[in-house]
Amino acid sequence: MVYMNAETLGKMLDKGRLSPLEEPAICDNFFLRLSTMFLCSKNMFSLRGTIDIKECANINLLWSSLIVEECVRHGLTYFCIAPGSRSSPLALAACSHSLTSCTSCYDERSLAYHALGYGRGSHKPAVVITSSGTAVSNLFPAVVEASQDFVPLLMLTADRPPELLDTGANQAIDQVNHFGKFVKFFSLPPPTDEMPARMILTTIDSAVYSASQSPCGPVHVNCPFREPLEDSPKAWDSKCLEGLNLWMLKEEPYTKYIKVQRACSYSHDNMSMLLDIIKGANEGLLVVGAIQAEDEIWAALQLVKHLSWPTVPDILSGLRLRRQLTSHNGIEHNILFLDHLDHALLSGSVKSWLKPDVVVQIGGRVTSKRVSQFLELCSPNSYIFVDKHPYRHDPSHLITHRLQCSIIEFADIMLAKNSQKGLERQYHFKGNKCHGCNGDVISNIL
Repeated sequence: MVYMNAETLGKMLDKGRLSPLEEPAICDNFFLRLSTMFLCSKNMFSLRGTIDIKECANINLLWSSLIVEECVRHGLTYFCIAPGSRSSPLALAACSHSLTSCTSCYDERSLAYHALGYGRGSHKPAVVITSSGTAVSNLFPAVVEASQDFVPLLMLTADRPPELLDTGANQAIDQVNHFGKFVKFFSLPPPTDEMPARMILTTIDSAVYSASQSPCGPVHVNCPFREPLEDSPKAWDSKCLEGLNLWMLKEEPYTKYIKVQRACSYSHDNMSMLLDIIKGANEGLLVVGAIQAEDEIWAALQLVKHLSWPTVPDILSGLRLRRQLTSHNGIEHNILFLDHLDHALLSGSVKSWLKPDVVVQIGGRVTSKRVSQFLELCSPNSYIFVDKHPYRHDPSHLITHRLQCSIIEFADIMLAKNSQKGLERQYHFKGNKCHGCNGDVISNIL
């Protein structure tokens, strides 16, 4: 941050070092110095609009802008910044965002306790930005207190790239798991345009959810940066932004986490949104991952019947043994089960036919690498993942809605909603024909 008082500006104007403006300008930043250590900044007049991340001067600013933007979309707008060189991209992105309030303090220990107090009072995380090395260690006392008292806190610590570790470089220490068991730890790679930028968004989404869900606590995201650290131009390939078109048009997080504890206690707004997405699917696809419990297999079958979408049962799902479940003998005549999709995908005709715009995945991870690669290639508009645990399990960085509940609870919600409104079926079968797709192609291949 740059701070200059009015007296200094007046002297510079008298000496001719500044020229008076022909027209008065309105500054969109408000600065307040609270002490010799603390400085507050607030963007006052900037209006919210669609961010243009394609205009970032270099890849470091791109990644930093995505991190800050995703934090803001989660409601994290209070940034506590400790000045430093390595963290410059993060500080620039935070201070230039139209919806952030920034506090600067060169003493990291004081800054961390300030952020801790903000978390206690607001019940949401402050975002702490520090440089690398001992600056990170100075956060430790506040981190321990936040962990013991379940106070939400998000720390973005800049770091040296791997090639500078163990070389005697200044302020280069091992920051991986630096705070041990007191935090949940996430690590980003050094910025590059050779991997999809949505990886950054899903990481921040998971980190914010980890800090905010009960039990709350501190979360550490380590962010290594290479030169240039300032906003000097350096070309980068915009191909890394593929899959972010809808995200850039909206003001919502990339992955929305929804926690359901009981079928009757879910958020009506969030669940209504999910049901509208499912109902509005043009070509829906149900993916059933690994399932361990028999009652969840039965619930998955009920969901299959309810959606009537083409279904991809993983080899660990238990649904490939559905013919032994006598209560569902008629299900084969109404549902297209793609039991061996990983083999069928060797055919180009299958890849050209199956283009889902909405994917619902229930159960654990998908075993088949070829199916996972195909789903990534499809890049559906909405990808809803349902499982009991809160972890990401999103290696392709596709998930747009993360629902934390059991398959049984999800099936109960879907069936209960259907009893009130009913869902339109996107697919139905007569004989071996699939209306709305080339059923003969699939039948011949499988």
